[in-house]
Parts: sequence; C-alpha cells; structure tokens
Amino acid sequence: MSLIVPVGTAFAQSSNGGNSRNNSQQLEANILLKPDALVEGQYVTLGDLFTGIDPQQADIAVAHAPQPGKQVVLDYRWLYGIAQRHNINWRPRTTADQVLVTRASQIITIDEIRDAVEIALVDHGIQRPFTVDLSSENFQIHLPVDALNNVDVTALEVNSRTQRFVASVTAAAQTAQQRTYRISGKYYPLSSVPVLVEPVSRGQIVRPDQVEYRDFRSERVPSGAIRDINDVIGKEVVRAGTPNEPLLFRDLTNPILVRRGALVTIRLVTANMSLTARGKALENGSKGDVIRVVNQSSNKTIQVEVVAENEVRALPAMSQ
Repeated sequence: MSLIVPVGTAFAQSSNGGNSRNNSQQLEANILLKPDALVEGQYVTLGDLFTGIDPQQADIAVAHAPQPGKQVVLDYRWLYGIAQRHNINWRPRTTADQVLVTRASQIITIDEIRDAVEIALVDHGIQRPFTVDLSSENFQIHLPVDALNNVDVTALEVNSRTQRFVASVTAAAQTAQQRTYRISGKYYPLSSVPVLVEPVSRGQIVRPDQVEYRDFRSERVPSGAIRDINDVIGKEVVRAGTPNEPLLFRDLTNPILVRRGALVTIRLVTANMSLTARGKALENGSKGDVIRVVNQSSNKTIQVEVVAENEVRALPAMSQ
C-alpha cells in the first residue's frame, strides 16, 4: 500500500521546507565560531567569538575576560546560550565546539624582578658584588596591556646571617592595575678570580688572551685560588685545569727560562761599565731565581739571577 500525495501539494511542501532549511543553513554558514580569541580589555565581546555577525553587535560585552596572561575555555552550551540571547543564528555542530579566550598582557620578567631586588638590597646596605637567587625562577607578572610597565620593591626583610630575604614586589604602582607579590630568595657575595678561557696543555705558557676574570660565589672559590691575573699570565701550566674554573697556585709554576747545561749570556752592569760573557748553567732556573753558572772565560763558578730565557745577571757580591 502506498500513500499518494497530490503533486502540487507535495511540490509546494517540499519547496517551502527546502527553502526554509536552505535559508537557515545559509545564515548559519555566514556566521562562524572563532576557535580562539585574544582580548586586550576587561570583557569578551560577541565580535571576539563570532565572525559574520551584525557589526553593531560586535562590541557587545558578554563575559568578563580572564586575568592578564590567563586563559579560559567557553564551551558549546555557553556559546549557544549567548547566541540565542542575542538572536545570533548559530548553533553548535558538535559538542567539541568551543572558544579559547586568552587575555593579552605585558610581562614583567623574572630578570626585571631580580634587578629590582638587587637595587633594593644595595639600598639596604648589602655591598656589591653579589648575585640573587629567587625562590621561583619561572615567576612572571602579567599586567594589562594599558598598565604602566614598572616594578618596585615596596618592602624588604633581610637576614644578614643567612643572607635570605623576603621582598614585596609591586607592579604598576599607584594605578588601578597595581599588583603586589611577595617573593623570597637569597643573595650570595661574589669574588672575581682569573680563569682560563680555553684549554691549555701541561707545559705550555699562559698567554694574556687565554685568561680573564670571572665572578663566582665566594663560598665556591676554593682556598689556594689565584686572585690576581698577573699571577697567571706568563706562567707554565703544571696541571691542566678546566676552563672557566678558578685556578689554584699549584696548577701553575714559573716557566724554566734557563735549563741545566744550557749556554747563557752573563751580563754585569754597574754605574761605570757594562760587560757580557758566556757561561754554562749548572742548574735550572725560572725568572728571579739565583742559580750557579760557570763563566767560560774565567772558568769560575758564579751565582747569577735569571732575567730572561738563557740570560742571567751577574751578582758580583755573591760570586765565588
């Protein structure tokens, strides 16, 4: 058995229903949901959520924006309710329809906060140089995009015995966007000591371009560390050290400028004369060392001071 419907009626019903559905689909097709929205102000507007809506509706606020730098997800139920309330011809296609709303912000970084804390510590009487470790190295302050981007330490508590502190850090002070946070940390006095900037093998002489000063926490500088860069330059490496680490006196020695058995130039300089002679070293010597040499002219053993490579200065009063 079949149901017979008059042709004209059937066509009319079919046409009207089809046009209605098509018009609805076309209207819906013109209005699209934005997958995400970046807002700068305090409110989320219809224009932040939908495209294709009446321009006069775009600036209508429908929700509070999250805090600067924060995000919130608006799900399909909430969005559909807003669309119906404002006569927007949109409906969710799936339950996965949503908008991720992010509040734009300007960021005060941890480095800026650390700089402000260091200044406050100096004002408190802590002597430079020192470094500051904060309890949270990932901490940031997010401010509205129209807020004053400044940070000040408005209160500071310091324990000089433990070198620990608690600071009240205020951003955008004396404005409606003012925020204050408490952050703790510790300061460490620094010592500047010379280090090698590249590997230097045992037996090599340290050149000026191979050494420079670096700051280290004072408690991490070992006893016996060299403090003066002049005690490194021109010295011979006895034990190859690690670059960028403090050098110890035991790592270096004065280079041997005169070796036992080497021929040397002996100089004798007085107020009235200057003499030179050839000699043979009887022992090794570094710069400034007093060693014995045999004067090849007189065949006498004399004591001399090493002044340069294979060059010595005669000491008449000490001659044998």
